[in-house]
Amino acid sequence: MEEPRTKEVQLEGMCGERKGMLLEAESGNPTEIIRGELARIVYKNAIQKFPGNAEFHLSFWTVAAHFDFTQDLQKEIVEDLQALHKNHALTWDFLARRELDTQSLPKAECSNQTKASDIIRQEERCCAVYEEAVAAVQTEDVWKVYITFCLERWKRKTNHEILRKKRLDKLLAVFDRASESSLLPQALYKQWIRLLVDVGDVEKAVRVVKASSSSFGPSVEMWQSSLALLMELQNTDVSLLFQEAFRQVPPSDCLPLWLLQLQWSEGAGSISETETLYQRAVQVPVPAISLRVKERYLDWALKTGGYKKARKVFTSLRENRPYSLEFFKKMIAIEKEQECSKMRRLRECYELALREFGSSNADLWLEYIVEELEHPEGKAEVTGQIHWRAMKMLSGLELESFVSQYTLLQTGKLPQHLPQNKAQPGSQ
Repeated sequence: MEEPRTKEVQLEGMCGERKGMLLEAESGNPTEIIRGELARIVYKNAIQKFPGNAEFHLSFWTVAAHFDFTQDLQKEIVEDLQALHKNHALTWDFLARRELDTQSLPKAECSNQTKASDIIRQEERCCAVYEEAVAAVQTEDVWKVYITFCLERWKRKTNHEILRKKRLDKLLAVFDRASESSLLPQALYKQWIRLLVDVGDVEKAVRVVKASSSSFGPSVEMWQSSLALLMELQNTDVSLLFQEAFRQVPPSDCLPLWLLQLQWSEGAGSISETETLYQRAVQVPVPAISLRVKERYLDWALKTGGYKKARKVFTSLRENRPYSLEFFKKMIAIEKEQECSKMRRLRECYELALREFGSSNADLWLEYIVEELEHPEGKAEVTGQIHWRAMKMLSGLELESFVSQYTLLQTGKLPQHLPQNKAQPGSQ
């Protein structure tokens, strides 16, 4: 069996070969070439060598369409495409879109109304082919190309209200039928729901979300977008849908849902309800979730209850592993922002952070040393002890980084990413 990359190279080579043949024919070579016979041979050999590839098959028509002498070959390619790939969505999409290329009235001689009527007839012929397709081949892929076509036409700018309304009606109808057939691709649900909201049919958008939620399964993206919509519309069933989402999505994938629910509760729930939700979330046995929620919990506490509440939350979580370094840095920043910042509390934060991250973060040690030097309540005499501990705990590149930056600190040239010092550390 051929390797995928080998096959891809062969396909590319074959494409180049067929186009070269056609160009050679057009440049005035023997009669059998001009008639397209040699190009036909290349085409037939290629589709026999790589059967089952509708896209590759169709690419021959794309090339042949550039040359006037290949009319018969183009017709044969289309007939073969229908015979060999009759159930492929690409085949039906190609056949339908060809109707847009049918002869229309000269635009210079037409009124705006006539032009619009001509476009409507063209699009109706396209849709007739797609209708035949969804009746003959009942797959998501066929519905997808049909809806994609309708979306493209709807998004085209026009000042003609009748044309615009017809496009919208057709698009909404196709979305409905695809959903009723249980063949609407999941990736298109978001576009359908957003379209309903944009055209003012909010009630139906909500109904679609509720009715479709059973098919979302473990798709975080689908739950997230649907819940965000209900939140935007301030729908009363948000809580129920969140419960269903948590039942269907694996716990390890639920971080976006937790963050979204916290966002919703902060905006729509009471402070006590939101506090309860945070306390539940930090207990989730998935480190990625617990870590992120703790950081957010601290921010929310500061925002809603000020320093005292933030301090209370930090104290309640300080022994609740796992931690992130950002969690401690947030609390350090909060402490430093206080009008009467207390060094003993900053020291406590640094010590807790170093207990967890002291072996892998040189900057944390340096920041602690600078704090002892600069804070009004700091103790410059303890910086030697902190330095000694850092040298014991760090290793490898982090140790090298600490040594070089500490040397800079002693000379008063501390790197910009650390707080500027006002004094030098004690000698060792």
